[in-house]
Amino acid sequence: MTSESTPLLVALVLAVAAATNPGEAAAPQHDLEIIAFAPRPGYETGALVQIEVEIGNRGPARWSAEGGFALSYHWFDEGGGVVVRDGRRTPLVEPVGPGENLVLSAELLTPERPGTYLLQWDVVHEGVLWVTEVDPTPPQLVPITVAPSHAFTLVDGRAPRFLTAGGAGSTRLRVRNDGLRTWPANHTVSLAYHWLSGRGEPVEWEGRRTAVEVAVPPGETVTLDAVVAAPHAAGRFRLQWDMVEDGVCWFSERSDVPAESTVLVAPPPPTVLGWGWTGLVAVAAVAVIRRGRRGGVEGGFAAVDLGWLVGAVTVKQAWLLSVAGPGLSMSGWFLTLASGLVIAALLAAFGGRFRPWFSWLLAAAATATIFVDALHERFFGDLVSVAALQSASQVSRVEASVRSLLQPGDLWLWADLVAGMVVVASLTRFRVDQRLSRRASVWAASAAAVLTAAGFTVMDRSVSMRQIFHTTHLARQVGVLNLHAVDVGSSLLRAARRPHLDDAAFGEVVEYFEKNRGRRSGAGPLFGAARSRNLLMIQVESLQAFVIGMRVGGVEVTPNLNALAWESVFVGEAADQTEEGRSSDAELASQVSLLPPDRGAAAFLFAGNGFTGLASILAERGYATVSAVPFDGAFWNRRATHRAYGYEHSLFAEDFTPGVNVGWGLNDRDFLIQAADRLSELPEPWCAYLLTLSLHHPFQGFPDELKRLDVGRWEGTPFGNFLHTMHHFDGALALLEDELSAAGLAERTVIALWGDHDAGFEWRPEIAAAMGYAGDSTGWYLSQRVPFIVRVPGLGAPSEPGPIPAGHTDVAPTLLALLGVDPAAFAFVGRNLLGAPGPGPVVGEYRCWHDATHVYLRRGPRLGDGLCVEFETLEEVEVERCRSGFEEARRQVEISRRVLEHDLQQRLLDELVR
Repeated sequence: MTSESTPLLVALVLAVAAATNPGEAAAPQHDLEIIAFAPRPGYETGALVQIEVEIGNRGPARWSAEGGFALSYHWFDEGGGVVVRDGRRTPLVEPVGPGENLVLSAELLTPERPGTYLLQWDVVHEGVLWVTEVDPTPPQLVPITVAPSHAFTLVDGRAPRFLTAGGAGSTRLRVRNDGLRTWPANHTVSLAYHWLSGRGEPVEWEGRRTAVEVAVPPGETVTLDAVVAAPHAAGRFRLQWDMVEDGVCWFSERSDVPAESTVLVAPPPPTVLGWGWTGLVAVAAVAVIRRGRRGGVEGGFAAVDLGWLVGAVTVKQAWLLSVAGPGLSMSGWFLTLASGLVIAALLAAFGGRFRPWFSWLLAAAATATIFVDALHERFFGDLVSVAALQSASQVSRVEASVRSLLQPGDLWLWADLVAGMVVVASLTRFRVDQRLSRRASVWAASAAAVLTAAGFTVMDRSVSMRQIFHTTHLARQVGVLNLHAVDVGSSLLRAARRPHLDDAAFGEVVEYFEKNRGRRSGAGPLFGAARSRNLLMIQVESLQAFVIGMRVGGVEVTPNLNALAWESVFVGEAADQTEEGRSSDAELASQVSLLPPDRGAAAFLFAGNGFTGLASILAERGYATVSAVPFDGAFWNRRATHRAYGYEHSLFAEDFTPGVNVGWGLNDRDFLIQAADRLSELPEPWCAYLLTLSLHHPFQGFPDELKRLDVGRWEGTPFGNFLHTMHHFDGALALLEDELSAAGLAERTVIALWGDHDAGFEWRPEIAAAMGYAGDSTGWYLSQRVPFIVRVPGLGAPSEPGPIPAGHTDVAPTLLALLGVDPAAFAFVGRNLLGAPGPGPVVGEYRCWHDATHVYLRRGPRLGDGLCVEFETLEEVEVERCRSGFEEARRQVEISRRVLEHDLQQRLLDELVR
């Protein structure tokens, strides 16, 4: 088949050939006649329409669907150039013999761009020819006008001329609907923008969206107050306004959009502050050198190293908090300066000749601490802690995530250390009069005392030194390094003497579990419904609940998960109950039903505890137990923790045949297929715990050869890679089920599946819309939920499952009850969701919680600090309505803390089975 010449040209060539060789010209085998076709005056761009076409077969050949024939079409531009060669196929509903006619309801997909086109109907013999290539009288080309379905004009307003990197500006725009469709009033159509480089290359495609909140018919206008978020880098950029209809298209795909405008993006104030400070230190270095060459360094120049140290630690702390939130408060400024002056006073009094180098080393240590804080805050949304440092050895294994957190603006943090080294080297080389520095120590100590008193005087009275929603809130009041000093001191005290749990406190813990025995007990009609069956648990990396049932490009993202959910006895959206331990926290919560600590990772803090885990409970009842994750067993201390949770055998990277890596380890398909082979070798009944790895934050580098979805505008973005990952896992799950069926295990195996934690996407309006949630804080919290699915062969889904608040801690008691083990005897804070679990609350990230009626967003230690939202309407209500849930959630946290810190699960087992 030809692909570029028009049918008229082909027909002309055939006619000339026939005239030249009349004796050799064969009779045409195919001759198509379009008997009836009545196009509308105009069509929308990119529209799929049904249109009635009557065709006639005027040649000797017979056309049939079985023979590979179908009706199709070609689009040409007005000059005859091919626009679309392979049109959509419409099957022939019945054979069309010579001289016969057939009426078809044909599918016609219009071009994506507006204009006047030429349409030619054709019949294709798949893999052989187009009829028009040999037709002596090819069908005529019919002019068709295609108008934009999605088009707009900026009637009034313009983009901001200047912005700061990472900052935002607002502008009021009046927009006219120039398309054929009314913009609905349901927030699905939004004004947005793209950032382009000076050469027109995309820099940031997904600009912040401003939703259209009223219906706008064609030709009408709407006024929008748009917020424009600048790129994170400074420079000259081009801003391209665009509009988008969620799940349909960007308007620029269907029509022309307004001309681009140039915007100058200046460095953000924190960066200007940082580089300004670096320049000041450089000037000081030059001044010290010049002063020294004149005969010595004395007076104020003798204390320049101390001034640099105080300024460096203050400016860098202010920078860190300004990029992480509101910045230092007034009390924070006072206390940050005060602590710097205290250090300067001590160095001035006792530093001696090596004082300048001590100053430099302290500044370097403070810089390194603040830099680590910056990376930790970008990933976890909080500052680093002593407890979190116990997992620092794992950094080398997650280099991709760490690299994604680095920003060019971080360089200034280290630049002043170079200039500072010049200062201290000069002070060491030249003669320095130390008398002023000695006197300066008294002034510095006095100033520190005054600033400290002032800081505590103006400090927000609601702030305590306890952990609250984020430690950045506390650091804002007292300073970053001061907060770290308190954290280090507290950690040393805890290490020196573990707090004693007296009989009264232990009795309170026993009373809590006795009181809540009914919530976790093996009640209900499904208790023992899967007795003696195998248990397969799959913890899926970064799987969030919103992907269940989601479609992109008309295709299900997780078709097999959707089918699994349809057949399951329980399907719920469980709260992400992880904290800094991320995946390892999900392991703790699901396997031993305790809430993880809010600081640090339980995998390192409590790996030596004597847990009563789901696996150890089943092992005592004759189950073979195995866990598997295709990664280094030292990661999250899994060699120790999985043994502590009761797994007799654990498989890690070295136990699997290498294959294609996605993210951190072996792709899910190869991992799950190999795991199925291992499961078929286990003696029954068995309990298996599989942890997948594809893909993880920052969701980069998903292999093209594994992509099966058309994610549209999300292609190449972290969110698009996430969708590819979920589809890949879904296909791997289907293969795993096939392997279990082939081994005869499917009908004897319970499958329980859940996500380990949220994917960590930046909460932007377009991400919220894609997930199906509002872009506010309540929407964010609800979007973080993960699926929890339990399927028991032979048991269908309950007729009325109802919404049940759930979390990771509910996994162990629910599964044990299904297997006929009463969870009431175990110190689990979770509940049997198939028994009498009650309405909640379920504690989630940052100690927020939700129950059957409310969502509570915690923002401080007191009830009044947070936000109470009615679950059904998602409207804020008076906070007192959340009081009972608040007290119960706080109690759960406290009980879990006591059990973990004092290693109580085995001791409590003895009490609860009496």
